[in-house]
Amino acid sequence: MTGAKRLSILGLLLCSHFLVKAVDADDLQAREDDGAPASNDLILGNLSLCENVADSVFLPYVGDCNKYYLCRYGEAIELQCEWPYLFSAPTQSCVNSTQAHCLPTCSNFQLTTFSYERTCTKYVLCYYGHPVLRECLDGLQYNAQTDRCDFPQNVDCVESECSIYYNAYQLHYVPSKVSCEKYFLCGNGVPREQTCTPGLYFSTKCNCCVLPSNSDCQIPSRKKIVQPFSRLSPRIADIMCPSAGVHFYSHESRKDAYYFCVDGHGLTLDCSPGLWYDGKEQECREPKNVEL
Repeated sequence: MTGAKRLSILGLLLCSHFLVKAVDADDLQAREDDGAPASNDLILGNLSLCENVADSVFLPYVGDCNKYYLCRYGEAIELQCEWPYLFSAPTQSCVNSTQAHCLPTCSNFQLTTFSYERTCTKYVLCYYGHPVLRECLDGLQYNAQTDRCDFPQNVDCVESECSIYYNAYQLHYVPSKVSCEKYFLCGNGVPREQTCTPGLYFSTKCNCCVLPSNSDCQIPSRKKIVQPFSRLSPRIADIMCPSAGVHFYSHESRKDAYYFCVDGHGLTLDCSPGLWYDGKEQECREPKNVEL
């Protein structure tokens, strides 16, 4: 029995296991106000780990590679690999430590950002040891190459739609978000990119490649208006941040930037080109969706 299938069966048998409990920014500030040590638990805010993620997808546990979550009916169920195995999100299985693909750890003082794997839209901001879960809105996806929310035409992530099945031979087809000529074949929870014969489009009606006139592919004709660019070094915020807690604020003079504050320390972060920061939703969005 494969590690992935074994992990799947284990997860389904343990559906009554612990539901995830993570702190939010208010809880963190309350702890610090009471003199309690700061928590390094993942700060969810009002987000849900398994929202917009297919059933039976396994998600990594931030801060402990031995643990993982099973998404069932929108709930995140905390599980654990048997010792000495570690969880690997790409293969959706518990593997030897030499094969494990663990999430980065949060630095005590540096800003680090990384994808919350298998979700396509979520990512983690780490600053002064506090991991904060973030989510791209409006159909945007997290681009690990730029550490920002980006248009799906630049990312084409489908991992959140590829779940483990009981039958390893039961395949799932997922259309590309970039090209009508491409699609992904999900087997054992792992997406593999496929390309139609030139001149044909993929169609979800038959999960096959057909003439364009017979395809239901409706990818927007918008060009890649977000150009790839290298990561930018974070800049110290030019505002006074609260002494405790995690906070996000709109930039005082720029629509495409915002402030990220943790325990009195602040940084100025940029949106991807073409996006503006929405202070109400606390995330970068397309300008037409931003509430000014």
